[in-house]
Amino acid sequence: MQYTDFSSMPMVLTVNDVAETLAIGRNKAYALVSTGAIKALKIGQHYRIPRESLVDFIKNGAQSA
Repeated sequence: MQYTDFSSMPMVLTVNDVAETLAIGRNKAYALVSTGAIKALKIGQHYRIPRESLVDFIKNGAQSA
């Protein structure tokens, strides 16, 4: 899914959304989430990433990657 700006993103993203947005692989996106570099909620066996967590990750220069 293509977004024109942060406000056009849904409030909660999936790992696949994050991977596509950052133009990285799904495994790398899972690694960023599981290590806490991108803060996420784990609901059952699924991660959900609040939009602000992804925005913070991008704005902070991805220092934790």
